[in-house]
Amino acid sequence: MAKRYDAIVIGGGHNGLVNAAYLARSGLKVLVLERRHILGGATLTEEIVPGFRFSVFSYVVSLLRPEIIRELQLPKHGLEILPLDGTITPLDDDYLWRVNDHGKTIRELRRWSLNDAEAYEEYGPLMAEMGRFIKPILSLPPPDPAKLSPGEWLPLTPLAKQFRDLPRRLQTTFIQLMTMSAADFLDQWFETEPLKATCCCTITWGRSTAPSAPGGSPGAGPARSRTRSPAPRWPRVQRSERKPPSRASERREGARRASCWSRARRSRRTW
Repeated sequence: MAKRYDAIVIGGGHNGLVNAAYLARSGLKVLVLERRHILGGATLTEEIVPGFRFSVFSYVVSLLRPEIIRELQLPKHGLEILPLDGTITPLDDDYLWRVNDHGKTIRELRRWSLNDAEAYEEYGPLMAEMGRFIKPILSLPPPDPAKLSPGEWLPLTPLAKQFRDLPRRLQTTFIQLMTMSAADFLDQWFETEPLKATCCCTITWGRSTAPSAPGGSPGAGPARSRTRSPAPRWPRVQRSERKPPSRASERREGARRASCWSRARRSRRTW
């Protein structure tokens, strides 16, 4: 083993391995240190229960950038990405099951709430549009907010132009996602707790704050959490128990607040 290295990466998980690979590609001599007997971290598949193999910690691979897959030639080295067939939220005496088949998912949501099934038809495509808008940010180095140099923020200029060209509805949704808590955002859309809990899981991946923390949707900054009264059970909403839909008025109020926030931000001079 060589005595001197240009870089030492502590931890042989997927992030450590990617960093080490890029450092090595640039010509540096790299050492990767891993406590376990196997590399891979959260990407490992292990036989936890005899006869059954599990993906130990990896839930999805959507944040693995395609340029990393391409530049490191990962398929050549055995990478195979399997499509996520769906999610299941187990309850005491029931479940909520979302699958790749949109029709089956809507029928499943109708078991819980006709209102939510209708809202989900709009929610899904809207989140897909937001994902397409936000995705390029993942490849940009984050600016240092402590520096006043305009050069720090220049890489975000194309994003600002794209935001300006978005329809007003998508601008409002983006501002809500960046400023509201995940819980409050989902309360505007759905009435069924299991569905909101399932969506909270996908919205708050990678965060260490509660779904009730402001700015907790896709990942703004740390914020103070507020407590909510836990419900011991999540009863299925029967059709006769459904209240008149109030999501539309809540959404309008959220849009009004977001619009006011946006105007206030534009009027504030930050130099």
